[in-house]
Amino acid sequence: MIDAKEIEKIIPHRGDMRLVDEIREITDTTAVGIKHVTDHEFWCSGHFPGHPIMPGVLIVEALAQTACFTTLNRIGNNNGKILGYFVSIEKARFSRMVVPGDTLELHIEELGSKMTMYRYSGTAVVNGVRAASVIFSAIMDNGEK
Repeated sequence: MIDAKEIEKIIPHRGDMRLVDEIREITDTTAVGIKHVTDHEFWCSGHFPGHPIMPGVLIVEALAQTACFTTLNRIGNNNGKILGYFVSIEKARFSRMVVPGDTLELHIEELGSKMTMYRYSGTAVVNGVRAASVIFSAIMDNGEK
């Protein structure tokens, strides 16, 4: 298992915006990340008051962070200079609400790459039930021109 401190050595996300708590499985092109959804999340008070539901966009972001970790773990992160940026989000489907108390399993697979562009498939699962699925692309860029 890879914990939050180790994750933060690879990806830049910190504080409330790090949406992966641990990596339980990893290969060169696949991973399973874990997000423990608590009632202390920054979105709980406003999405929705008295009935908090994790926003779908944050589920997709958690999948993307897991993918970013997997790729940067393999190719290196140039001392933290390489960042992953969304290029496309396709076929996003949400089929189960994610609420505080849930453990979100973040299954990703790299579908292919060309130069610094990577394409992924992601599925978020809670208690064996799919909560979301998405195809997305990201560019890994070090910001140098």
